[in-house]
Amino acid sequence: MNKPYHRFVLTIIAPLILCASAIAEETKAALPPIEAIAAPKPSKVPKDEVNEKKPLVITSLEQATKHFTDEDLDELKKKVDFTKQQLLIFAWSGSGQDKITYDVGESDPEQIFFTYQPGRTRDLRPHLYVYVLRSNVKWSVK
Repeated sequence: MNKPYHRFVLTIIAPLILCASAIAEETKAALPPIEAIAAPKPSKVPKDEVNEKKPLVITSLEQATKHFTDEDLDELKKKVDFTKQQLLIFAWSGSGQDKITYDVGESDPEQIFFTYQPGRTRDLRPHLYVYVLRSNVKWSVK
């Protein structure tokens, strides 16, 4: 190969390849817009302020200390980066068939649409759903 070609590859092509691979890695490491987590569960939820249509929003570890035990906080720190994410906690008593579902709208940033679906039975059971959302995601409850 000739020297001008080598210079072209080293000065133009190689940095472009490195940049493309860095962008690909960043895309893989990007946080999902929403993730449901099964554990840890909060130990204290203000029942008069939180229900199936109005979640508790936790945006910092300091706020989380009011609702999680020390042991659960350690586990929560592994799952949530409060500089980039927030928690939504839905809690209520209702039919055993009650549930909350969500859809992700296509936009930038994404939009999360939660839907409460009441059950048909009359048995009262506690329900607790915990979601981790990216901080820039918009959300609403139908």
